[in-house]
Amino acid sequence: MLSYKPALPGVIAAITLVGCSRGSPLFMDVPAARAPQVLVLDPDALVIDGRHVRLSNAAAPHLAPHANCWGEALAARQVRQNVQGLVAEAREVTVTPTGGTDEDNRILARVSVDGVDLGQTLLDDGLAVAPGEPRFDWCGPLGANIARVPRVSALTRSGG
Repeated sequence: MLSYKPALPGVIAAITLVGCSRGSPLFMDVPAARAPQVLVLDPDALVIDGRHVRLSNAAAPHLAPHANCWGEALAARQVRQNVQGLVAEAREVTVTPTGGTDEDNRILARVSVDGVDLGQTLLDDGLAVAPGEPRFDWCGPLGANIARVPRVSALTRSGG
């Protein structure tokens, strides 16, 4: 009678020993990357790792019930979705306080998402204005001849 002993247990033992050695990449002392926890409240107001933050360099349209009309509320909703798209896959979100707080006691700060300034992105896309500048009148008629008209096509992008 022939006896058959599979070599598999020896192979498994060898792989196990190699995998358990200190030099194995399986056991490198690399801290696990933790994605930041970001909740987008308004297009320019976020909760980042438990801190309430307001963008210091961009003012976006207001959501209902603070919007002046449906046009502003709808624009704000779309801008918030764009911001949510930008932060959804973020590996790093950096908050740099600029000093002070807003009327709702949120930290005024510049926020970078994977190295890109979020407020500047909103400004570049025409979805926000710099603080102190006149806001766009979302409740008035839209037209190409009105100064500072946001690019409505920017509202159809989903971010990222």
